[in-house]
Amino acid sequence: MERKLCVVAAVVAVVGWSCGWCAEPVPVDAAGPAGPERLVLRVVGPEGQAVAGAKVGTELNVFENSQGHPPQTIVMWLRGRRRQWPFVSDADGLVILTGEQAAYRQFYALHEARGWAGYAVLTKTPATGELKLRLTPACHVHGRLSSREFDTLGHSLLETTAFVRDADGRLIMYFVSERGRCEFLLPAGAYRLEIEGRGPNGARTQRLERTLEVMPGEREIDLDVIDLPATKLASLFGRPAPELQGIAAWVKGEPVSLENVRGRPVVLTFWGSWCGPGIRTMPRLMELYDEFEPFGVVFVAIHDTTIETAEVLTKKLTEISAASWQDKELPFPVALDAGAKSGATHAAYGIRQWPTTLLIGRDGKLVGQFSPWGELRTQLRQMLGLSSATGP
Repeated sequence: MERKLCVVAAVVAVVGWSCGWCAEPVPVDAAGPAGPERLVLRVVGPEGQAVAGAKVGTELNVFENSQGHPPQTIVMWLRGRRRQWPFVSDADGLVILTGEQAAYRQFYALHEARGWAGYAVLTKTPATGELKLRLTPACHVHGRLSSREFDTLGHSLLETTAFVRDADGRLIMYFVSERGRCEFLLPAGAYRLEIEGRGPNGARTQRLERTLEVMPGEREIDLDVIDLPATKLASLFGRPAPELQGIAAWVKGEPVSLENVRGRPVVLTFWGSWCGPGIRTMPRLMELYDEFEPFGVVFVAIHDTTIETAEVLTKKLTEISAASWQDKELPFPVALDAGAKSGATHAAYGIRQWPTTLLIGRDGKLVGQFSPWGELRTQLRQMLGLSSATGP
């Protein structure tokens, strides 16, 4: 079975492109099983000396003119709870974690004035209750990001995000830029880089992955220019939307042909009943249907091939309706895709994340990908020419 990515459409965040995925191999989390009630981090320098004033946390996030932060703002979080550096080593180089914080197992440290960095993972609870976090001269890793395919398609590369993971897949840090670049301060070690970008109307680049090894004593690595290819979906923006093809069955309504509804806006959502965020998306789409269907907007959902028959899909929808939608039934048709992997229509659009909601214009061209909680409503009102006088 093809790897499934299920994204939370309700939240648009920097990691939101990539967070909330389900049914995918899950990277090792910063938090391990319940640990001791007290864990001592001993921060030391290259010669083993105690280092005071080192910033310590579980992940480093760097924003550059992004998310409302000024350039080069460095913030730290603990499992997403705090956007600040949570800990600073004391005069003896110690950081003492107690209670819930003592369960953390992954730590990145930086002493900016000295240019030292360190990274350590606690694989098992030490008998001493202490973890040594050694800092060494950091390697300045930097690069420039661009997309030739975006340029060809006429898309602007509005924002890029570069992630650094350790060799076991743990997220260490990410760098968000609106200037097409990335940079990190890393101790010696093996890493995996993952880089992606976004453009207007929900256009995305593919996520590139490459390995990186920082050798002991290495002080700078220039990644040069990294080209980010467009996704297949982004390459369709502004072009005639592919016709729905390979559909095995329809439930909750009559079959829909994009050719037959030309002249009417179409909201097309790819989803799976196995996907929690997809299930939570449907009530919002029902609200938008109630608001915009009277103006001629067509709503269609496309289910992937994890369900094979209309009977099974109908039963599943009834179960979900009772459990999650307060017994409300979908008011628009659901197509059951068929074919290899996720289905023929999924393949035609290059769908790799669920749910994905697309907007097709009156002219039959694909406008873009929009969150039902975000820009979709604004886009529909603009497309229909609705002013404040014609509705809320």
